[in-house]
Amino acid sequence: MRTKTLTTLFLIGILSGMNAQDNVDKNEMVGFACYFAGQPSKTVKKVTTKLNNKKYNSIAKLLTSDNTAERYLAVISLEQLAELNKYNLNETEKNLIAEIKQSDELVSICSGCTYFEKVSLKELLTEKKKLFAKNWLNRNIKTK
Repeated sequence: MRTKTLTTLFLIGILSGMNAQDNVDKNEMVGFACYFAGQPSKTVKKVTTKLNNKKYNSIAKLLTSDNTAERYLAVISLEQLAELNKYNLNETEKNLIAEIKQSDELVSICSGCTYFEKVSLKELLTEKKKLFAKNWLNRNIKTK
């Protein structure tokens, strides 16, 4: 009986996790360790490559992307680069960043196997939520 109960609870957990995944857009997802294998999302991989290759102007172009995940990653990356004096934001970029920080558009986020959610850009770009990307930024933007 105990095994049957545990199996039922396990299946409910798996199925509810799958249902949560249906609510997000996998093409516009920000995740640094998603699914069972803990892999970064497609958008995170794309921006990571640009950071590692120091294609900062290419990242700046993402500020005008239709993809909300790309805009989110562009904002946090460019702000970190500017803080470290590795990139100089021009006025247009500063204005775009300010606009994105006030946006109610939704971005899909994931973490692990079962955490999938949609959050507004405005909420995701608050100081409190910046911890979400802190390790990724520190790994991919070297201070030296």
